[in-house]
Amino acid sequence: MIKRLIPCLDLFNGRVIKGINFNNLIDIGDPVDVASYYNDEGADEIVVLDITAGLENKTQIFSYINKISSKISIPLTVGGGVKSLNDFKNLFNCGADKISLNSSILENFNIIKEVKYKYGKQCLVAALDVKKYYLNNNFYYWNIYKKSGKINSNFNLFDILIKFCNIGVGELLLTSIDKDGTKSGYDLELVNKIASFLKINIIVSGGGGNLLSLLNIFKIKNIDAILIASILHNKKYTIFYIKNFLFNNGVFFKF
Repeated sequence: MIKRLIPCLDLFNGRVIKGINFNNLIDIGDPVDVASYYNDEGADEIVVLDITAGLENKTQIFSYINKISSKISIPLTVGGGVKSLNDFKNLFNCGADKISLNSSILENFNIIKEVKYKYGKQCLVAALDVKKYYLNNNFYYWNIYKKSGKINSNFNLFDILIKFCNIGVGELLLTSIDKDGTKSGYDLELVNKIASFLKINIIVSGGGGNLLSLLNIFKIKNIDAILIASILHNKKYTIFYIKNFLFNNGVFFKF
């Protein structure tokens, strides 16, 4: 199976930022410049997530998506505050190839059916931000958070995944809030459980810090792609260097 490396551009007030555990935000640069750079570096796709609350200032985000899509030749996924089929239409008109839904799925599960009927499931990425929940200091399960990780939805991760299986989601983007931006490695327990449970494309996010951490994820069956940010934004590695390392260890990519 051909795997994918996908840079993630978190947008905050028109700038690409990166944080740790969804906090402590650092400015990375202009989204058009950053997307264009990663496109030329060999990224397989680009994901742009508007974490300001998304599409509240629709004119601004549509302008950025227009500019980014005109500068790249790879698929573009956009997320953040998407609530309706009209948002889908507008983002597709701006050049987006796929749309990521996060909070709106938890608030209106029927939007998945509406999107599938109108556009097909291939254009929809269901994004879940999860965090470990502890009861009496013992790990109990993973809770799903919404609104850029700020609000506990009180949904158990696997309850929602069962719904995804029944409704037929095309692709899952799974982010560990506990691991996000820490560069300490992915939550392997979480990823292994998800991969054995779901039979759809899975994009893993949150914790990539070195090349071995990426390799360990790609060794897990059913993992289709990794979303990366910190190790690219801080110029620790280039996409080409990462792909070469992984390719030499049996992971296959487009070059």
